[in-house]
Amino acid sequence: MPKFSNALFLALILTTYAGHALAQQTDSTTPAKETADAALREKAFDLLESLAGQLSTLQSAENRARIGANIAESIWTHDEKRARQLFALVQDDIKSGMIPPAQNDYNPVSNRTFLVFLKLRADTIERIAKHDPEMAYEFFKGTRLDPDTQIRYDFRNQEHELEMHLAKQIASTSPDLALELARKALERGFSQDLRKLLSQLNRKHKEKAAVLYKNIVEKLGDADFAQNWEARTLALTLVHTLQPPDEQTFRELIKLFIKAGVENGCTKKPSDEDESNEDLCLAVGGVLTHIAKIDPRRAAQFKRWEPERGDYSEEQAPAVYYELGELEANGTVEEILALTSRYPESEAEIYWQAAIKARAQGDFEQAKKILSDFKSDPQKQQVLLARLDEVQARFTLTEEQLNEMLRATPEGQPPAVRAFVLMGLANKAGATDRKLALKLLNQAAEIAATLKPGREQDEVQVRLAFYYCLEKNDRGMAIMESLVPRLNEVVAAAVKLDGYDTQYLRQGEWNMSAEGSLGALLTMLATGSGYFAWYDFDRAVSLAGQFERSEIRMMAQLKLAQSILSGPPKRVQIGYSDY
Repeated sequence: MPKFSNALFLALILTTYAGHALAQQTDSTTPAKETADAALREKAFDLLESLAGQLSTLQSAENRARIGANIAESIWTHDEKRARQLFALVQDDIKSGMIPPAQNDYNPVSNRTFLVFLKLRADTIERIAKHDPEMAYEFFKGTRLDPDTQIRYDFRNQEHELEMHLAKQIASTSPDLALELARKALERGFSQDLRKLLSQLNRKHKEKAAVLYKNIVEKLGDADFAQNWEARTLALTLVHTLQPPDEQTFRELIKLFIKAGVENGCTKKPSDEDESNEDLCLAVGGVLTHIAKIDPRRAAQFKRWEPERGDYSEEQAPAVYYELGELEANGTVEEILALTSRYPESEAEIYWQAAIKARAQGDFEQAKKILSDFKSDPQKQQVLLARLDEVQARFTLTEEQLNEMLRATPEGQPPAVRAFVLMGLANKAGATDRKLALKLLNQAAEIAATLKPGREQDEVQVRLAFYYCLEKNDRGMAIMESLVPRLNEVVAAAVKLDGYDTQYLRQGEWNMSAEGSLGALLTMLATGSGYFAWYDFDRAVSLAGQFERSEIRMMAQLKLAQSILSGPPKRVQIGYSDY
């Protein structure tokens, strides 16, 4: 693989990472705090056990499954036996809701309900797989549709995608099961997920990766590269994006391109009348350097199809791009750094990505240490360290910078927009200057008070409550104490209007899938529950208990307990140049 050019290297390190959600832990670790946090965790577990005992009071199988799966995942390490019991009940509820609409039924209500249960099933399988991959697969089989059931292609395809998603999730811990699922997928066709799974297996279970690699190449040998673009694309990505776990099988893969090229006229001069095989011949040209090592004579015949320098398809990008992309999204800092042994020519890019991953997790010191350990190119190291300092500087805000930004704010903005801008700036300022943050929040609160009562004002108030609690100010809880009665009124009105503009209820209970603006507002509250839980857990639980509909109250209290178990809330930081 060729080394990256300096231009490409500079393009990589100058990429702006402001779009990433960067976070900074807000707590400090002391013995007293550890004791207090342990007590909070016990309260959270007690609340979850109480909620588990109330599941049978719910009418909706969807709500029982959704809340039950959340509780089971949260208590697994605390009470595995109880968690397994809950997942068994969840399986029954999900199976009862897995009733696909007829092939010609495009009714939005029946289709929406089925899709909700498909998503709920997928989420539950993912939760179980974190703890017990075999149990997750049994859950998958226990809730799958009868293969003879006539359903739409897109629904059946989701079933297959879920199976492959499970295989990728468990590849590192259950390689045998992952290999079994991959082989089943291979029987259905040539999914690009197979390459991703190969890459995962190749990191920790090279012998399983080699077996799957050979299975795929054998299956590709039966495919017509000219007619089957999925087979051709998978073959190309295997050549270019994965270090082959088996050199002999890799040679067999390259021979498939030679065979396809000869059979489809790629050795002949192309004519204007016949361009039917051009895509195939271009694919053959894309692997010409590998063909030349196996069969120089054929390589010379395919020479006209060799791409010009820099003219490469996505499937021909260096393998390190793919691996970095996958690990940036789903891997760890350690897994990223481990790539240096396989791609030493891309060491600088790998160290940079690992540093950014650490920074994204709120650990600037670790990010700096990672780059300090990169010693093979002192000049590039200094460039990277300087760039990291620039990135870090984007996440601090002085009062002078704040005033400058406020002066630059366009005139005539709607009041709600200006309130959100002030809250965003307060969030940033709070990392270093709590007094300034509260000043900004108070300005946003003044604007909120002038808004017409309704959805817009409620959304602003909820956000304000988040940020006040983040700054350890009681005004956040006070806002919510005044808002919950209003939310009860709005929910009651929405129930009466159910079905007019959106479907708020299913099986007689409020559904939790964020339908409509009110559903979205309640979901936003659930997402930010950690701010309330870590400000005053008992008060927040009591406040959530004021929701009049039991299913909403249970979900709210569930989210509060989960927030305690997942750790203190984080300050989401956005580069100030984004305002």
